[in-house]
Amino acid sequence: MGDNKELIFALDIGTRTVVGVIFKQQEDKLIVEESEIVEHERRSMLDGQIHNVSEVTAQVQKLKTRLEEKVDIELDKVAIAAAGRALKTVKGSFELQFKNNKEVTKEDVKTLQFTAVQKAQEELVAKSDKKSAAGYHFVGYSVIQSKLDGMEITDLVGQRGSRIEVEVVATFLPRVVVDSLLTVIRQADLEVEHLTLEPIAASNLLIPQQMHDFNLALIDIGAGTSDIAVTREGTIIGYDMVPVAGDEITEVICDKYMLDYHSAEEIKRGLADKEKFMIKDILDQDVELPAQEVLEEIEPKAEELANLIGERIIELNQKQPQAVICFGGGSLAPLLKDKLAQSLELPSNRVGIKNKQDSNQIEGEIEGVTITQGITPLGIGLSTYLNQNQANFLDVTVNDDLIHLFTLTEPKVSDALLAAEIDFKELEPNLGLALTVEVNDEIKVIPGEPGTAGEVRLNGEEVGIDAGISNGDEIEVEFGEQGQTGEGTIADVVPRLESKEIIANGEKIELKPQYYLDDELVTLDTPLHDRAEITYQEILTVGEAIEEIWDIKLVNLKERIIEYEVNGNRRKKRYSNYYVELNGNQVSLDTEIQSEDELFFEQLDQNADEKLTVDEALEGVDIASSLEIVMNNRPLEIPDAGFELLKNGTETTLDAEVNSGDEITYQPGEMTIKDVLDYINYKLSDDDLEKVEIKKNGVSAQLHNKVADGDQINVFLSTLSQ
Repeated sequence: MGDNKELIFALDIGTRTVVGVIFKQQEDKLIVEESEIVEHERRSMLDGQIHNVSEVTAQVQKLKTRLEEKVDIELDKVAIAAAGRALKTVKGSFELQFKNNKEVTKEDVKTLQFTAVQKAQEELVAKSDKKSAAGYHFVGYSVIQSKLDGMEITDLVGQRGSRIEVEVVATFLPRVVVDSLLTVIRQADLEVEHLTLEPIAASNLLIPQQMHDFNLALIDIGAGTSDIAVTREGTIIGYDMVPVAGDEITEVICDKYMLDYHSAEEIKRGLADKEKFMIKDILDQDVELPAQEVLEEIEPKAEELANLIGERIIELNQKQPQAVICFGGGSLAPLLKDKLAQSLELPSNRVGIKNKQDSNQIEGEIEGVTITQGITPLGIGLSTYLNQNQANFLDVTVNDDLIHLFTLTEPKVSDALLAAEIDFKELEPNLGLALTVEVNDEIKVIPGEPGTAGEVRLNGEEVGIDAGISNGDEIEVEFGEQGQTGEGTIADVVPRLESKEIIANGEKIELKPQYYLDDELVTLDTPLHDRAEITYQEILTVGEAIEEIWDIKLVNLKERIIEYEVNGNRRKKRYSNYYVELNGNQVSLDTEIQSEDELFFEQLDQNADEKLTVDEALEGVDIASSLEIVMNNRPLEIPDAGFELLKNGTETTLDAEVNSGDEITYQPGEMTIKDVLDYINYKLSDDDLEKVEIKKNGVSAQLHNKVADGDQINVFLSTLSQ
């Protein structure tokens, strides 16, 4: 047999068939030389997973033998792909805290992101029956969002802050999927030249370079499952699988019209270009079926399948993709394309079925399959061609432990550390736990001290986790020291308070500030503990000094001040059970006190709740509602007719209560000598007026002269008529 150095052997092990393709490398493209298809004799493959290794191996050996006969070359290396439906996609998040604001480096971000990947890995292990992360191969991850000090930021590198966060979606492949594939290949006397994932292989073929910036959904709709991959900026960001596909629609036709599977499948494929079908049912009866009737019967199932796929796409992408590309035999199912567009609320022209490959790097087709069915094997060949210098499998050591590594991209130190379950956050200078205390109801935090950064060495040289690795490399990881928990004393969390020296009632007194930790009196050098409650008291006012010196609660010192007006003049009455002076002046309890002040305090036997009457409010005002005079040497009391006493504009009495804000008005009346004579009913005729002689306090007076309290009035007539 001939030399196979210029050939690529691509093998697609599917659920129903095994497809093999021989490519010849010619300048900058691949030429399809030969192809072969073998169907599984039994159900040895289920949902992309090998369930019967020996049966699958037998079919691979049969296909390999046929191809070797066609090309007259012994095949010893093969390119394969793992099914996308076996992938596990998990979200993970992590945050890094710095002691102070610092500039975020590329290494900080890589450590942050890969620690988030590890969190996703831990989540996956917790939800599965695997005992450790060694049960999964890491495939890749994409960032959902990054935050700096709580604010969403697209690129953290170069930013300044004290806290960075990231959420990623990471993808893992169960090791059993790869191991079973490798077992089949080894038993078929082949060696794996390249291993990729079916969605990656398909994307290489279906997405031309000019579409790499678009957000696309690729759907491989087969017979039993629909595999979904979402791409963004040329990278697959997530995978999922819906356990229904083209067979669901075929089974509707079988059940409705009592047809065998192959007859129903034939009708399904012909619905696009036939108006009616003549067919025999399982009772061997001839049946004529209008295409429109069949379409109406399968429409609910097509809509159900489209909705399931649409929901998973939105879950993966968190929004509508810009377009959807369908391939695989099930993608040709009638109505599915339009129903999927409706489910995603996309224009119908944004959902397409690939019936040709867009890569100009492959020439030729696979005989016996449609283009949609041949996309995966063609993509495997192209992926091998594009990654010829990249190893999928390599052995490295991490801290002297042998690690068998499988990667789909250029292998890096980070891949080896993930596989070795090295904790990435231990490489960062972790900040020690903070000490949190409560000071006078205010939360205060003493940050922990940062530890030292870890170190990664590749073959003896210090490197970053992004450094590339090769087979046989030796990696050493030295973890940094953990940061110390925050420490402090009372003096670290309270303000600097000074003592005061004053004279209190003639005695020299020192007023010291007091500190309490969990209600116990302590000193400034007392150590703090987490969640401690600290209170402090500084003597600032006269009232606080009285409490401290005389041990009297301020609540027991009562004072009431009533402010009012008398005839427009403001007055104030103070009721208090204490008396206090500061430096010789009467002051209130909230007056500030300073060193060297002289304080005088005494308690009084007085009721601060005592009422103020109008009579007391008019203290110092001469109140007279009548006049007492001497009339012709005889005492006489005369009511003052013009007297007024009002409170807030309303007549009141002397024993009425006065409150703050009241206005008291007092207006004494005016009385003349004539008013006095009228009161005692002295009548003076016109003739009498000429004969009368009036004296007030011994001085001649007239009838219109005013009379005051205590005046002496004498009236003389030669003849007095009444």
